[in-house]
Formats: sequence, C-alpha cells, structure tokens
Amino acid sequence: MTPLAGEALRQRWIEAVVEEGERFGILAQELASGLTEVSGGFDAPVPWVPAWRARDLIGHLGTVHRWATTILRAGSTEPPPPDATQAPPADENLLDWYGIGLVELVATLRTTPGDAPAWHMSPTAEKVAASWARRQAYELAVHRMDLEGAAGVPHAPLDPALAEDGVDELVSIVVPRWAHTEPLATADACVAVTATDTGRTWSVDLVRGAVTVRADLSGSEDAHAQGTATQLLLHLWGRPADVVVDGDPAAEALLRGR
Repeated sequence: MTPLAGEALRQRWIEAVVEEGERFGILAQELASGLTEVSGGFDAPVPWVPAWRARDLIGHLGTVHRWATTILRAGSTEPPPPDATQAPPADENLLDWYGIGLVELVATLRTTPGDAPAWHMSPTAEKVAASWARRQAYELAVHRMDLEGAAGVPHAPLDPALAEDGVDELVSIVVPRWAHTEPLATADACVAVTATDTGRTWSVDLVRGAVTVRADLSGSEDAHAQGTATQLLLHLWGRPADVVVDGDPAAEALLRGR
C-alpha cells in the first residue's frame, strides 16, 4: 500500500482528530456517569501521570484545542499571545466545554488551507497549518489512551500507519523542541527505533543539542527500542508499553517526550 502524503495525509490527520476526539469525549461522559469499572468520576487518577485526575486530562485537552485554534486562526508564524489559553470551567460544565473546543478545532482545521502560515513551537516543524493537524491527531491519540487507563478500559486500536507517523513526529519534531534543555543540550548519543509491525526504522543522533534523524540504522547506535508502532508511540511519550530496549537505557531515555 502506498503511504499517504500531502493533502491526503493532512485529511487523515483531521479524521484522526475527529475520531480520537469523539472517542475521548464519549469515554469522559461514561466515566462521569459511573458507566466504567473505575469509580470516582472526574476524580479518577491517570495511572501513569500521578499529578493528573481525569478532570485535569479533560481540561488539558480542551485548553490545547483552543490554543491550537487560536494559532490557526491568526494566520501568522508569530507566537501566540500569553492569554491565548483558557482555564477549564467547573466540573458541571467541563464536558460541554470540551466538546465545544473540539468542534471549533475541527472546523478550523477543515477550513484552513494546509499551507497557510501557522506558528509552531518546534524549530524543525513546518510553520504551516498542516503541522497542527498532525500535532493534534497524536495529542488526542495519546491522551485518549491516558483516559482509557483512568477509566480502566482496554486501549482501542490505533491505525498502525498513524501510530508510525506519530513516532516520526516525536523523534523529528518533538525531540528537537526540547534539544536546548538538559539532558539533551549536553548529550552525545545515537538511538535506533524500529516499528516491528510496519518495518520502519529511525536512527536518531543527539549531539549537544543538535538532533539528526536518518531512515536507516547504522548498527552502531548506543541503544535500540523495538515494538509495534502504537507501543513505541506510548513508550516514547513516557507511558507503559510493550517495548524492548537493548543497549544503554540512559541513551534511549533521551528520546522520551515530556
């Protein structure tokens, strides 16, 4: 099968925002209504993010959706103003607020040309609207699985092609975003990543704040992380996952999203 690219890929990202966003909203409603095995409603903890309860996760996504919408509507590569975010409301209004933010984000993604100017926080991202369709697709996919963990339900499947692209976004866009901070700023390591279900590989060089990604492995990398694309996406975002890591664990940990 020929991989999606260009406008077809952008539309697939937008579809994923819709699918993942609706799935998240439904699960949040079920959790609030006591229809999941885990009790506690919005007080249910997110197992692998100790500081978060379900309400924090819902509030985070609703805030991010509005932030991304503001950036897209600005049509500029300049950073958004500090007041571009919005605090979540009280619990009784939280789900409606989340739903409104998702609808506005989807409408904006659909009506903004993919090549329209748009600021992005990563130095390696294209400063265009399509980059935000990609970012929001994986923001939602990972946090949907976070909410599933809080609700005690199995993870719904993620299209392996999308998961693979999510891994690519993390190593090529997200990791360079943090490259100026420790420990990346002074690191000197090379890490291999292999998606065992799709066959795609990445070799990521981390040299004192500079990040270079190659498609082929050299065999001399300091560490190698292997798993299905979905499991790699979870693992590299710091979630529990079925991933095998060989070599230097400290080197491999450099790739973890924050």
